[in-house]
Amino acid sequence: MTSRFFVLCAACLAMTASANMSLDPQAIQEVFGRNGYAPPAPPQSPQQAVPVTPAPPKQVVAVTPAPPAPPPDDVFSPVPADYDQFDWTLTKRVAAGSDKNFLLSPLGLKLALAILTEAATGVTQNELSSVLGFDLDRNVVRSKFSTIIESLQKESPYYILNLGSRIYVGDNTHPRQRFAAIAQEFYKTELKNVNFNNPAVASKEINSWVSNITQGHIPSLVNEDDVANMVVLVLNTLYFKGSWYHQFPPNATHFGKFNVSPRLVSYVDYMNVNAKFFYTESTKYDAKILRMPYLGNKYAMYIIVPNSLLGLPRVLNDIGGLRQELDNLREYTVDVTLPRFQFDQTSQLDGILRELGIRAAFEDTASFPGIARGQDMDQRLKVSKVLQRAGIVVNELGSVAYSATEISLVNKFGEDIEATAEVVADKPFLFFIQDEATRQLLFTGRVSEPHGQDGVLKV
Repeated sequence: MTSRFFVLCAACLAMTASANMSLDPQAIQEVFGRNGYAPPAPPQSPQQAVPVTPAPPKQVVAVTPAPPAPPPDDVFSPVPADYDQFDWTLTKRVAAGSDKNFLLSPLGLKLALAILTEAATGVTQNELSSVLGFDLDRNVVRSKFSTIIESLQKESPYYILNLGSRIYVGDNTHPRQRFAAIAQEFYKTELKNVNFNNPAVASKEINSWVSNITQGHIPSLVNEDDVANMVVLVLNTLYFKGSWYHQFPPNATHFGKFNVSPRLVSYVDYMNVNAKFFYTESTKYDAKILRMPYLGNKYAMYIIVPNSLLGLPRVLNDIGGLRQELDNLREYTVDVTLPRFQFDQTSQLDGILRELGIRAAFEDTASFPGIARGQDMDQRLKVSKVLQRAGIVVNELGSVAYSATEISLVNKFGEDIEATAEVVADKPFLFFIQDEATRQLLFTGRVSEPHGQDGVLKV
């Protein structure tokens, strides 16, 4: 019998604006709150008064409500990052595929692949660990990811981050208890049985879960054909919504030119704010690097704008060294001009992973015995597809981003400084969003056309 094993990752980053990126009262109220006004109750018809005995007067004590707690101050302290070399390598390779917009969730894909690594043995496991940059001691890897997930799951009134991981297993497949326990304890991943022989029901259940995690931004990740006769689906979803620490005044937004290429100009809405930011002028990359924090002092978006129209490849070609440049960030008063941007993208990543050195997982010699019991030679699994769907919306109030990563397996035989600066992002630029506590890259991307170039990227 031919069956399939599929891994999929979804990630979402979105701003608080509406889909067409215009600000409306509802969006502003969502970020800044409501006044809580309620209309007076209608007058009631008069009724006969009932005599009562007056009670002794009570002493009234005036209570002054406590003022709302201010958001924590923005603090930036660069620290060494580990487990991120794969993220930069992946970003560089995807960017090389075209000069269009792209958006990835390196963390989402890495989490999905880490779970697969737990189930692999032999060459399959060695290739996954090597490309991902994992320690050979699995206990070290488990501890690292447990710390990352714990950091991401911290709740705050200043932002929303939803992270969900599931492994859907066919009704006829019996997961190993040890694998299920490891997935739950260290990766907070639930194993759930589903009837892949009824693809309509299975796809509906999977899509409902992904839509809930991404707050409706990814309503249909898979279709019936995707899940028909599947054996295992490894699924990771990520949704982030944050408000800028320094929000852009809506009345400062203006229309202007964005230089897509030497021969192509697009007219877009530019946001503008003048505030204290951590910033550096990079000689190495001939580019400006700006850190834009979100409320809550936990997440931040970094913008890398080359000084020349054709200067972005210089950044991308040596993107692995970008982390060192962040040590040069200092606090300046920066006048920031940034376009609103929004786009969605689906990336098929099988080919890239093969090029990076993950090959055995896709071949008939793949070995994933840790997933399920009873795998005979004609029932063993291999990866058939790695797909990620992601989207982002950025406007005056904040950002929203979302992604889903899917991996399917198929039966193989089937500091303060008084200074000023200016950053004008009027040409293609690179950005990434990271968890400042763990230095993990939630999203990386390039804006070549702020109005968006939605579509499918196969690389």
